[in-house]
Parts: sequence; structure tokens; C-alpha cells
Amino acid sequence: MLQKLILLLSITLLFLVPINVHAEAPSYAKWGKIAIEETTKKYPDQQVTDYRYDGKVFISDVREQYDFEFTLKQNGQSREIRVYVLVNPQKDKLIDVKYDEIEEFQ
Repeated sequence: MLQKLILLLSITLLFLVPINVHAEAPSYAKWGKIAIEETTKKYPDQQVTDYRYDGKVFISDVREQYDFEFTLKQNGQSREIRVYVLVNPQKDKLIDVKYDEIEEFQ
């Protein structure tokens, strides 16, 4: 009888106590969003259809580079580009965005 009461109270508490499950965004998410925004400005007639984070490069205390690979699509054809987002990690500020077109439309 006591075991059933403890089990019932435990189950009741599970429903009464709010469980906070929030996944934290990855560290590159902010810069990925900026990479997409800037790519959309640079290539307004092309749609970003795929996105891959390729890592971060430490350059100095005031410079880091986030690397991304995007697939752009236009008129049913797609191509790959690399996007490099250079930031100042101390100020959490964008420095520049560079592009490397690695594949023509196919």
C-alpha cells in the first residue's frame, strides 16, 4: 500500500513540476544566419537550398572565421559556394563575409 502511494505521488509530481528542456543554439548559429542573409543579398536571384557548417578557424584573439558551404539553386540548377564569415570574438562583431564559388550551375 505504501509503495503504491509513493508511486502515485511520484507520478503526480512529474506532471506538476515543470520540466525545462531548452536546447541551446550552437555557437555558430548567429554567424550562420548572417551568412545566409548576406548570401541572399549577394545572390538575389538564387535560393539557398542547403547549408552546412564546416567549422571555425582561430586566426587571433580578435579574429575568427566561421566556414559554411551552401547550395544555391536557380532555374532548376544548383551549385556550391563556400561562405567565410570573419568575426571579432571579443566584441562579438562581424568583420567581413567572403565567398568562394566552387561549382558552376549544373
